[in-house]
Amino acid sequence: MPKLDPFAGPGFAAMSTMSKAIDDDAELPLGLVELIKLRCSQVNGCTYCVRMHIEKALHAGETQDRVDNVADWRTNVAFTDQERKIFALAESITLVADTHVDEEVLDAAIADLGPALTQQVVWVVAVINAFNRVAISARID
Repeated sequence: MPKLDPFAGPGFAAMSTMSKAIDDDAELPLGLVELIKLRCSQVNGCTYCVRMHIEKALHAGETQDRVDNVADWRTNVAFTDQERKIFALAESITLVADTHVDEEVLDAAIADLGPALTQQVVWVVAVINAFNRVAISARID
């Protein structure tokens, strides 16, 4: 089966630069940023990115328990109410083609996080979703 080279051309470098800029500017802890990326990658079924963000989350100081249970963020006591709002928004954005962004979820995130931090979450999610789609299309795993 032929594969694409996701690293060829300027797209990967441009996306990597954008991702780094967003991560560097984020007020969220890097471990939480990696958990957001991990959860979006799980929802999208991108095994390559799932593996990468497990490793990065652990390297950023996240616990094995939180990494192992991020898919169960709704009920797992390892996650705060604020983190639950972040994951709800991340999933809603990731599934935008199916459900659009849930207005209640977005409003709850803005009310808790404020507009600036919510926008940072939106950008983290947008970029990882783009990377997921490239990796899946290139058949890398």
